[in-house]
Amino acid sequence: MAATVKKEERIAAVIMAAFSLAYIYGAFLIPSPMLKQQVGPSVFPKIVGALMLLLSIVYIVQQVLGKIKEDAARAEIIGAEEKVETKADWKTMGIMIALMIAYALAFEPLGYAITTFLVFTAGAFILDRKHMVRDTIIAAIAGFGLYAVFAYLLRVNLPPGLLGLLGE
Repeated sequence: MAATVKKEERIAAVIMAAFSLAYIYGAFLIPSPMLKQQVGPSVFPKIVGALMLLLSIVYIVQQVLGKIKEDAARAEIIGAEEKVETKADWKTMGIMIALMIAYALAFEPLGYAITTFLVFTAGAFILDRKHMVRDTIIAAIAGFGLYAVFAYLLRVNLPPGLLGLLGE
């Protein structure tokens, strides 16, 4: 089993590197705005893509050199051991995919902040998290906190949705 997992992890690392390259390529396809800006709309995706690629390369190197160590304490905290030993839960995967589709559909009408908060909270609940208070706080920060950072500090227009009714 250990050799199979190692092979699968190497394949996953290479796939992540390929995905990172495709993501970076897509970031370079984002058109520049007509008005000159210090930070254009493609800067953030390029940074994210570069970081993803860097982490993918580090992971590939760790896999090749065999530097990955099993952390039993961490695996126990996140419940990894029981997840690895059981079959895939198709029902949960289907619900999570449906939740992602609902996120895409609700993004414009409800807005970034509310949709992100609701979907993150629902995802945490569906995945049987035992820390709902912590996860709800994280959902609020991810939804409303990041909306404030992007809308007010970075001046990036995210869909306000229902928050637009408050008069921003």
